Amino acid sequence: MTSKKPSDKASSKKQAPPASPPSPPPASSGGLKVQVIYLAARSGSAKSPAKDALWFATYPIIPRTGDCLFRDGMYYRVERVFLYENTAPGWCADIEVSYYGRR
Repeated sequence: MTSKKPSDKASSKKQAPPASPPSPPPASSGGLKVQVIYLAARSGSAKSPAKDALWFATYPIIPRTGDCLFRDGMYYRVERVFLYENTAPGWCADIEVSYYGRR
């Protein structure tokens, strides 16, 4: 019979380090892709756009609720943000916005 050395037990009990959280997309991609949705029915302002709008944008960070976005000469306020797990190439979030008229 062969006897095991104490060093053999120690090396067999080593555990792998815990998995690290997923890393953001590489910097070369230019940022995080989001889909922005504007629903005209939700805006009550007379100056707000009359048609629904949908566009894609890329930002260094995902806009948060309350942030303002500028597009086509108009400001929009972020109302809701829906995040997605980025398992495949595509957008990382849906962002619902409302018209934000400058006072």
